[in-house]
Amino acid sequence: MNALFREEDRRRSRPFAQWAEGILLIIGLLCFCWFGYNWLASQAGQMWSNYSLDARLAGREPTVTGLLRQIAKRPESAEEKTDDSASQPAKLRRPTRKVGEGEDIGRIEIPRLKISAIVRQGIDDGVLSRAVGHVPSTALPGERGNIGLAAHRDSYFRNLRDVREGDLIKVVTPEGTWQYTVDSTQIVKPENVEVLDPTPNPSLTLVTCYPFYYVGHAPKRFIVRARQLDVHEVAPRTAAATPAPSVRSVSRHHSRRRS
Repeated sequence: MNALFREEDRRRSRPFAQWAEGILLIIGLLCFCWFGYNWLASQAGQMWSNYSLDARLAGREPTVTGLLRQIAKRPESAEEKTDDSASQPAKLRRPTRKVGEGEDIGRIEIPRLKISAIVRQGIDDGVLSRAVGHVPSTALPGERGNIGLAAHRDSYFRNLRDVREGDLIKVVTPEGTWQYTVDSTQIVKPENVEVLDPTPNPSLTLVTCYPFYYVGHAPKRFIVRARQLDVHEVAPRTAAATPAPSVRSVSRHHSRRRS
């Protein structure tokens, strides 16, 4: 008799289990589709913005045909080749335009860390999910002062964990290219916003969450400070030639100091 009751209970619970499985499957598919959409949108946005920037640096008007030609890796004609002078360090300039929220500003490049990402105005979730964000209250590339750039530790600034003193950073814009050399790194609390205060000389501050491998909302911020190189200054020596402490050694020192 007990066996009959147990069999009856199993029959009754089976439709509910199938229904729950179906709901969980649909939720999983929706999450996968949402992640895929955001990833594709991010990649497509970066691709178009990179192409548009390179085209303007070369004196061309960006077009969809030009992008498709670049994707197909067709050789450029003589008039389409980029002028090498565009990559030279630019002088300070006065701001020529206001930058709207979400508008492209340029591209940040850290060659040794293989970081190359489009920079857009703003630091809200919409911007940071698809680009490196420029902190609106800070200077723009080419202006005197402190440029603040922020990005997620698990996306565009993932490799920033291996940054070293002396690393070369480039900020490429349609107006020119500015080069910086990393001076220092530090770990601060989120409320320590003074790291973005104006500076008397042109400088660059990179901000991301810390620790890099923390699960959930990271409790601290990792700060990279860099100074702008003079037009006639020699590019900084590479970290490979002159070893310097990376963020891993910095974090270990920070932990020992706290303890």
